Amino acid sequence: MLIIPFSLLAQGEANNWYFGNKAGVSFNTNPPLALTNAEINTIEGSSSISDTSGNLLFYTDGRTVWDKEHNIMPNADYFGGTGLLGDPSSTMSALIIPHPGQPNLYFIFTVDEPHKENANAYPNQGPGDNNGFPLPFYDQRENLTVPQADDGFNNGLNYSLVDMSLRNGLGDVVADNKNIHLRTYQEENSEHLKYKCSEKVTAVAGADCNTIWVITHFVERFYAFFIDENGINEEPVESKHPPAIGLEYYGEAASGILKASPNGQKLAMATTQTIPPLAISGFVNLYDFDNLTGEVNNPVEILNNMRPYGIEFSPNSQKVFATIGNDIAQWDLSSGNPAGSVFLLNTGENQSSLQFGPDGKIYSASGTKLNVINNPNAYGENMNYSSSFLEGAIDLEGNNANVGLPNFLQSILNSRVDIVDGDGIGNSTVQSTISICDGETYTLGYEYPEAASYQWYENGEPILGETSPFLTISLPANEQAPFTTAYTLDIFPESGDCKLSGLANTIFGEAPAIENASLSQCASGSSFFNFNNAKEDLIAPSALGVDDFEYAYFETSEDLLNYNSIQNITNYENLTNPQNIIVEITSKETRCSSIADLQLNVINNEIEETLEVELTECDTNLDGFQEFNLELVAEQTNLNPTNFYLKIKDALEDRNRITNTTEFSNTEAYAQTIYFRVLVNGSCNVLGVLTLRVQDLPFTFEDKKVFYCIEDSPDPITIFPSVPENEIDNYEYFWTATNQEGYAIEVNEAAIYQVQVTAIASGCVSTQNISVVNTSTANFQVQIKDGKEKDNSIEVILDETFNTNNFEYSLNSPTDVYQDFPVFRNLTPGNYEVYVRNKLGCGISKRTVHVVGAMLFFTPNNDGINDVWNLVGLPNNQNAEIYIFDRYGKLLIKFNAKNFPGWDGTYHGNLMPNNDYWFRANLDNGRIIKGNFTLKR
Repeated sequence: MLIIPFSLLAQGEANNWYFGNKAGVSFNTNPPLALTNAEINTIEGSSSISDTSGNLLFYTDGRTVWDKEHNIMPNADYFGGTGLLGDPSSTMSALIIPHPGQPNLYFIFTVDEPHKENANAYPNQGPGDNNGFPLPFYDQRENLTVPQADDGFNNGLNYSLVDMSLRNGLGDVVADNKNIHLRTYQEENSEHLKYKCSEKVTAVAGADCNTIWVITHFVERFYAFFIDENGINEEPVESKHPPAIGLEYYGEAASGILKASPNGQKLAMATTQTIPPLAISGFVNLYDFDNLTGEVNNPVEILNNMRPYGIEFSPNSQKVFATIGNDIAQWDLSSGNPAGSVFLLNTGENQSSLQFGPDGKIYSASGTKLNVINNPNAYGENMNYSSSFLEGAIDLEGNNANVGLPNFLQSILNSRVDIVDGDGIGNSTVQSTISICDGETYTLGYEYPEAASYQWYENGEPILGETSPFLTISLPANEQAPFTTAYTLDIFPESGDCKLSGLANTIFGEAPAIENASLSQCASGSSFFNFNNAKEDLIAPSALGVDDFEYAYFETSEDLLNYNSIQNITNYENLTNPQNIIVEITSKETRCSSIADLQLNVINNEIEETLEVELTECDTNLDGFQEFNLELVAEQTNLNPTNFYLKIKDALEDRNRITNTTEFSNTEAYAQTIYFRVLVNGSCNVLGVLTLRVQDLPFTFEDKKVFYCIEDSPDPITIFPSVPENEIDNYEYFWTATNQEGYAIEVNEAAIYQVQVTAIASGCVSTQNISVVNTSTANFQVQIKDGKEKDNSIEVILDETFNTNNFEYSLNSPTDVYQDFPVFRNLTPGNYEVYVRNKLGCGISKRTVHVVGAMLFFTPNNDGINDVWNLVGLPNNQNAEIYIFDRYGKLLIKFNAKNFPGWDGTYHGNLMPNNDYWFRANLDNGRIIKGNFTLKR
């Protein structure tokens, strides 16, 4: 027997995909399911790797690497300064390859996007213009992407080493083995040095099945790097084949996918375009690949003058697929004329990257879903393409694939056999999980059609003596269900073909714990039964609920054998009395089943009496609907109702039970009749009629406000609820704040007082909040605007603590009409009494003010009229220093208005001319009045 110590072509390594904008898919289930825990956000290329049992190890966009817990590896954090050299817009930015000799080591190959602006700046950092001068940003024209935080260099092909023994098994990139450059260009060609590589990289197993070839393309050459147990041979095998893709527009021409066939014998390459942007100039070429030497030969052009992007081979390596806009093209390599065998399928929606999955199907990225080719080994319409979730397409649950899918070592995906169902290699229904119930046996296996040797493993450990194609398993004697383990079969063809493997993640499930049950009905003759009412009795007490199981009901053992189940399980009429029903109960989780008996009993007793009961609730919702606790019926009747029903027919036949009996809301406003049954001594002798009544509340009170004058303290005021006087005696009153009873109470403090008003007849309670608010007489100031013969004003200014809305104002009389506006205008000089009244009844405040004016003119001609000028309205006992100036500011006279009659229009005995003069009056209360007047002779 050939024993390979390390399984290069393992089972579950491609079972977890992470790609696009937080998109993910798990192939550990059938059908595959979307994953929503991704941290990746990339436009095109990515790669993922899992262990042989399908458990995620890590994934990358070519710049940052995330571990299985979706945290960034410390030595692979691009935006943290430790990243790799791929690019989010590189078609195949990353490729993860297992180390052929050391199971804890993995290589990450990265290919950068070759930006023209970086090439322009070479050897300096880009971006640069066509003359090499620095640019502030990258070209953003259509069909080009702007790199996020690009490092300014075209880095070409590089590789880094991941050691999974680091960080306690979470793994990390080895700092000294990171971003190691591989030559994929002609060093003597200065233009090659500017771009270095395309965006393509693929890998396939070598001829001995335990080595790997990593292959890329640049201009007109393929570069193949050999990997064995010693690591990477950094000197590539070069194969030159036209056409040469020019470098003038290589930023666009580098895109498109390169794939190796799963059997390692072919390469297919899509070049999206070769000449100026947006030109339809792309092609697909097919090549022979020698997986012994790494040489590429025999180019065949199978598509030209189009814009292909995605490429993939079928599992049997006999079909090639490419995406071209909305179309998927397929070629049959077994036809003898591959180019002439093209089949073009218009899908009606844009297709981008293609990837062969672990389940043998091919998936295409299309927005928030993956479309599917269900049977890629078939030709034409028989390939069974679908975009329907019901036919195999995968809903990404809102996350977006963008245009890329993860890149894998192609041979991994073709080394699987189905040992659960025994199907063939690459079959589209390959399974890796099986559930077996406790007490059952199951035979796993696959028999290779040619001579081969076999070895079985459990959880990675060889099972001694198990070297046949088949293995019969059951729950181990020393284990208890539920129990999970993994069985693997390795097949070693004697022809020297690569080893094949099959995986069965096996769950030994526990059968449901059940109990026999019965249902009894009260009727004469037959009755109708609702089997759902027995679920709780059929399931033995456990942490699981009745909804964690599926139920099937059978009249006979023969019906169970033929799975001819009863369909009408909610209204089943018994055939005999009693009647036994066979129930199959299946766990939704384990799919294991148990069988129980359900006995149907019809108790032939007529209903002897009808019991009438009423429950009342108050209408706190003010809509006629309220919650009732139906269990209170037991307190009123001293009986124990079994179930409640909306209709009398349901009560008689025990159907449509009310389930929420402690918080049942009436479905008819204000009054509703429902029904209940009481089972006494095994017979149904009471049918209950239950009236649910919703009582109106006594009142719907609005909050009330009462004012308390501070000046009256500590004398109290009386407060009371808003109950009509003629109804006061129909209610009881309780004041919660003071713990008092009675219609009215006395208070002398501002607060909110709540009173509960209870209707004596119904017991329903309404509440009213009465707010007692302090108020008082006004404290105020006045602002006088005077100094004129008329049109003077007085403004009342309340202290800030007072609400102006609560006060009104009057002038010279406390009983005249009051106004709400605190300003009095058009006043002549003189004395005024200002009154401010509290609207809430707390009294009047008063203040005396003086409005002082000035004469507008005087005529000093000794006629006894206006012969002197002075202030007007000045109180007799008030001093006022008055200064009079001419138009030039010269002081003409200073006098005290209290004991001086006024200015006579002279200066040192000389008559002053007709003119305007100015004055300033300093009153003894600190006020200053200024103005001007006219002298007329």
